[in-house]
Amino acid sequence: MNVVTRKLIAKELYVNRWFIVGGSLSGIASIVIASVGKMGFNVGALTWLTTIIATGVMLALYGIMNERKEHALQFVLSLPLSIADYVGAKMLGLLLCFLAIWLVSSAAALVLVFGKESVPDGVAPYTVLLCVFMLANFAVVLCGAMHARSEALTSAVIVVTNMGVSIFMFTVGPMEGINKYMWGPTPMWNSTFWSVLGCELAVLAIALALPFFLAARRRDFL
Repeated sequence: MNVVTRKLIAKELYVNRWFIVGGSLSGIASIVIASVGKMGFNVGALTWLTTIIATGVMLALYGIMNERKEHALQFVLSLPLSIADYVGAKMLGLLLCFLAIWLVSSAAALVLVFGKESVPDGVAPYTVLLCVFMLANFAVVLCGAMHARSEALTSAVIVVTNMGVSIFMFTVGPMEGINKYMWGPTPMWNSTFWSVLGCELAVLAIALALPFFLAARRRDFL
């Protein structure tokens, strides 16, 4: 990794620092709200989901599409680095920005599950799967934004991935291996959990690797 690539990664962290701070604080605040009664749990859970989804979308839009729109990409690619270097720096930089928010929000959610008596520990496997899904979902948004050449196509990717969150919750939640033990006192890390987690990690790996095989090899990247 050359100096220019490291500078670009550092630039992403600096430019998006307020997204990181705001998203992390919002994730924590959401869990605090969720710890206050049944209504608070519903409101906090919705705010928690919205925070992670919205920050992921904003990072992709401002980090990639806005750079194209404001013609900043021409200047970046005039630096002594290849398109593959740029793709790597952009992917890693934005991923680190999102990971900071995701780690704080995920840790806060698990603290709520294991730290509050009114929340059964059995919901922990579903919480972990939801957290990993949100990470994979961001990777898909990032991958789509990296390949899309228009705002319309990027918007389509965002709409589809947002719909995917609801589909995931309505599909994985009712699974017998998840739902049967969700409200129990002990987490069940069974085969259903590991199968779903494996699928999520596969999607995450593909979404993060695809830009290096497609976008990084385009000659007309602009």
